[in-house]
Amino acid sequence: MDKNTKKEDLSFFERVEKLHPYKMIFILSLVGSSLIFLFLLFSFFMSLGNEGHKDIEIPAVFALSTVLIGASSFMIHPIYSLFKAEEISSLLTALRFTFFLGLGFALCQFLGWKALRESDVLFSSDVTSSFFYVLTGVHALHFLAAHTYLGYLILQTQRISKDPVQYLIAETNPYWHLKYELLTKGWHFLGILWAILILSFWVFL
Repeated sequence: MDKNTKKEDLSFFERVEKLHPYKMIFILSLVGSSLIFLFLLFSFFMSLGNEGHKDIEIPAVFALSTVLIGASSFMIHPIYSLFKAEEISSLLTALRFTFFLGLGFALCQFLGWKALRESDVLFSSDVTSSFFYVLTGVHALHFLAAHTYLGYLILQTQRISKDPVQYLIAETNPYWHLKYELLTKGWHFLGILWAILILSFWVFL
């Protein structure tokens, strides 16, 4: 048993050593972000028991933003396969649609915060309101980073799509494969994270 365990442990560490540094950083970033949101969500739930807790009516526009980020996850899902299959036109279409759906999501978030402020739900209203803004705000910062990188990758993809030689070089470069793979996984992570947040708000507020 001990020998088998050692072999399994060794194979695990060997797999970790073979990971690309960027993929390792990405995994650690996801773990770190998950812990941050877990702590904030726990604090949010604890704040619901405060005597001064104020009920928050979630603006309907957040439902639309949920649909948009779900649609964007659907659009971005095949980009890695499209890149490997050299489906350049379909790849660019998927990336651009995802980008514009992301813009729609960001706009809905802004309109949602605006509606809350107009309903006198402010950051300083009470602890629960503060955690609501912190949770949605931290998610927005993560989304902004991913959306900015998506825009950058679209420009890079457009550049190599004009030259078959450059595209071939990119296709055989593991770093390019990582770009699409990590963007897809990161985008799905943000989509799932938002679904957890909005469901928590709808159920408990």
